[in-house]
Amino acid sequence: MSSAPDNKYRLSKSKIAAFEHCPKRLWLQVHKRDAAKFDEETLARFRFGHDVGRKAQFAIPNGVLVDTGFDMPAAIARTKELMSQSDRRPIFEATFQYQDVLIRSDILMPDAGNSWRLIEVKASSRPKSYQFADVATQLWTTINSGVDVSAAVIRHITRPVVWSRPDIAAVTFCDADVSGPVARQLSSRSAVAAEARRVVRGPQPAREVGAHCYRPFGCEFQHYCKTL
Repeated sequence: MSSAPDNKYRLSKSKIAAFEHCPKRLWLQVHKRDAAKFDEETLARFRFGHDVGRKAQFAIPNGVLVDTGFDMPAAIARTKELMSQSDRRPIFEATFQYQDVLIRSDILMPDAGNSWRLIEVKASSRPKSYQFADVATQLWTTINSGVDVSAAVIRHITRPVVWSRPDIAAVTFCDADVSGPVARQLSSRSAVAAEARRVVRGPQPAREVGAHCYRPFGCEFQHYCKTL
């Protein structure tokens, strides 16, 4: 692992996803976080997504949570310790850093030999194309941390939910092996990370308000950008 960079500029899977959505969005997340505005539906989706992730973890017996709070070096060390044990168990929030990109995996599941399955939990009812880049960032970071990854999986909910009254108790899961589409994005990860790194250290990018502000989901900075 490389030496720890300035945490302000450290990248994560969510920051790289923000960059791929819109470079300006990433810059604002780093430099003007207070300008973000979330509507009630978005906040409800965040809460439901968190609950879905927790339910997916609790459904796995004998799993171990990497519970080190915000101490990322401790999380990385704890992950390495758990992976090295002879009696391997599922690991929740396994943490890896490659260069200045830090990721936490929802579920790292022991597989054949010394390999592991990387499982990303999503609150959508099917895998979506924009999610593949998110998983690719995780896979790229994990592989470059020396982990033998046998498959990349999106664990999604089986049925859509009604956002006005989401029922976490009724949620069940399906697995989709996305190793193929994710692998096709691996070769671009280094360049994507390099460009995201350049953006966060540079001036605010110029970009006009457009369709990207609303798709595939609404940006939390659209109100800010409309006032410029």
